[in-house]
Amino acid sequence: MLSIYKHSHFLPNAFGHGGDKRTAQIEHLLAAAGMVVNKAELNYMIATGSKLSFYLSGLLHHTTLHTGNKSKYAIGRYKAIFEQFVKQYKPDLFIWESTIAYHLLLAEVLHKYNVPVVALPHNLESLVEGSASVFSGKLSPNWLFEEMDYLKYCTKVFTISREENWLLANYGINSAYLPYYPSPEAASFLLNIRREKESRMNSIKQGHQNILLLGTFHNPPTVAGFLQLLQHLKTIRGIKINIAGFGSEKFGDQFSGDNISVMGSVTNETLAKLIINSDCAIIHQQPSGGALTRIPELLLAGLPVIANTHAARSCEKTPGLHVYDSYQELTRILSGRNYVSPAVIEKPAEEQAFINYIKTLVGS
Repeated sequence: MLSIYKHSHFLPNAFGHGGDKRTAQIEHLLAAAGMVVNKAELNYMIATGSKLSFYLSGLLHHTTLHTGNKSKYAIGRYKAIFEQFVKQYKPDLFIWESTIAYHLLLAEVLHKYNVPVVALPHNLESLVEGSASVFSGKLSPNWLFEEMDYLKYCTKVFTISREENWLLANYGINSAYLPYYPSPEAASFLLNIRREKESRMNSIKQGHQNILLLGTFHNPPTVAGFLQLLQHLKTIRGIKINIAGFGSEKFGDQFSGDNISVMGSVTNETLAKLIINSDCAIIHQQPSGGALTRIPELLLAGLPVIANTHAARSCEKTPGLHVYDSYQELTRILSGRNYVSPAVIEKPAEEQAFINYIKTLVGS
């Protein structure tokens, strides 16, 4: 039996944040491919060697990069850990999600020992506003080519967005698109919400619209974008806004009134009720990498989504998704209330393509 290992910074949780959900999808697909995958416990390995040897290794790693002494030491230490892992466990195939910071070195080490690597970056880190390279210290997006040089070591890279697939392919990287689709447990939960929502669609709605703002509000650019959005929404009459999700509590002191309710982190039961009772959801994102997991989830649950162009990347022509470029256009969409009912999203064909590809690597 082949020795297959996988490493991710996230735990597979169909009901967690976006990173957990993507990991849950990937693990489901690997199981569907019949793969027995071991967890690479890289975080618990202790590097053998002296601090000086680690520093010298890091010093020689990239002679043209002007990194500090701490970074040089860290580079050497991580390389030692990754080489120790390969020599001890001798993987035949490696599934790699942790494409961030010093873990980028993992691709180089695995390639050195001829271990095929299938990468599934949750997003291109160099395109996240404010991110910095641990190697050169450059800020995004100026270290994009550094990141892509590590991804070039991989046998194949599967991206969560079409745009990142296009970008990597243009850089000569063997890449493919693997969109997010909820794992079975989450999909069943969302489809149950859709059925309940559809059973109430015949009731006549009067008065204000219920608008859901759902997301993870820890990333500073995301928070800044939603603050701007809320400043605009609070001036629109006839709408009631419910804000829910990880970190949304921070909006409580700034926005409290008759038309804005801050829910904070909510249970699945409360989330289901919010979706059923909402007329639409608004998703707003600053320019960044990756793709949002909550857009296909809300559409699967039967809730129309209004998203700005940055949030709607990779799914702009999806039925039930309304895209706006400006706040004036958002106001027009809300005023019209002519939302397209989302069709049931089918499992993307790219999932089966991923399964088939993995099977070819292990000869099954």
